[in-house]
Amino acid sequence: MKPLIGLSPAYYDHKEMDRSILGKSYTDSVQKAGGLPVIIPPIIQREDLALLIRKLDGIILTGGDDLHPKYYGESPDPLTPLPFHLRRGEHDREIFQNVWENKIPTLAICLGMQEVNVFLGGSLYQDIPAQVNKPLVHKIGDWFEARHEVSLESESLLHQLTGQGVVDTNSAHHQAIKEVPDTLRITGRSADGLIEVLEPQDKSIPLLAVQWHPESEISDIIGIDLFKWLVSIASK
Repeated sequence: MKPLIGLSPAYYDHKEMDRSILGKSYTDSVQKAGGLPVIIPPIIQREDLALLIRKLDGIILTGGDDLHPKYYGESPDPLTPLPFHLRRGEHDREIFQNVWENKIPTLAICLGMQEVNVFLGGSLYQDIPAQVNKPLVHKIGDWFEARHEVSLESESLLHQLTGQGVVDTNSAHHQAIKEVPDTLRITGRSADGLIEVLEPQDKSIPLLAVQWHPESEISDIIGIDLFKWLVSIASK
């Protein structure tokens, strides 16, 4: 039986029809990797959300708009003028708490990686060009035109999966990981020192967090293969 992989959607106000939205590249990637995608709706009751998550075999915390700085004790002005809807923030935090406590296999992508870091007590640079000295180009326009290399720690999960010490990735973010909690370890950085990969210190927690977008990546070893890793471990 194919494993059920839950995905966190974006959430937007739209007159009388607020909506949850998720790009098909995520669900396509799950299916190509051998899983069945399940979009997790913004459930109001915590108990109901926990019940749904218990029926899933794996989770993907997807990318999206900027994480609201209130989650790491800062104001959004002036560097985060358009943070994501707070209903998404509360929903994603509840999903992550269930994931972390129950050791559910998880792939965290871009915003999802930043959420993992912040929900565990870390913080972000709200704007790389404004707050980081001599950074690489991490975003061009609104899509994935930027690319750069990421150096991987030799003992990391991603090094084991790729067999590579350095990988070339897409990049589409203007915010970045700043302070990292003790529960996480840094296993990948770009040449400017910014954090691109996080894993739990506790290796029994099956979670991989990457700053790039594997669902839109042209290189299989850091693209579809990450979904295959999730589907494989979720099948056990």
